[in-house]
Amino acid sequence: MTHYTMKTILVTLLALSAATVASANVGASSTHRLYGKWTWTYAKNDCTEVYDYRMDNTAVITSGEEVAESRFTIAEKPDPVGFYRVTDVVTKSNGRMGCDGEPGGTPVGHEATIYILFHPRRDEMLICQRPSLDACMGPLRRVSR
Repeated sequence: MTHYTMKTILVTLLALSAATVASANVGASSTHRLYGKWTWTYAKNDCTEVYDYRMDNTAVITSGEEVAESRFTIAEKPDPVGFYRVTDVVTKSNGRMGCDGEPGGTPVGHEATIYILFHPRRDEMLICQRPSLDACMGPLRRVSR
């Protein structure tokens, strides 16, 4: 996929998401759209990651050979553009190599703040380093229950 095509898809996704934010029912409750399993595959190395966000605000992330557990918080409501702020702290890791190719896995105690943008259909999302489409990965797709 070309850079231009990816940008076009992301801009369209952002516009659709922003248009539906006002009508979305998204509280930090047992029905929050984040809860559940999400997956995506790195195009550069065909490595798959699975994110399992649980209702008790813990997550299990499988990335290549790495399996990590974390504790997270997510904003009850999105910002005006549609991004949800998520803070995540790693609580366990098997220390194996993840899809990023870094040896040793993610260290326990590592804290990250990310920004999630959902597709209006709620079956896809982007994970971004800041509330902007400039540094995102995805789309992640919801795994059928």
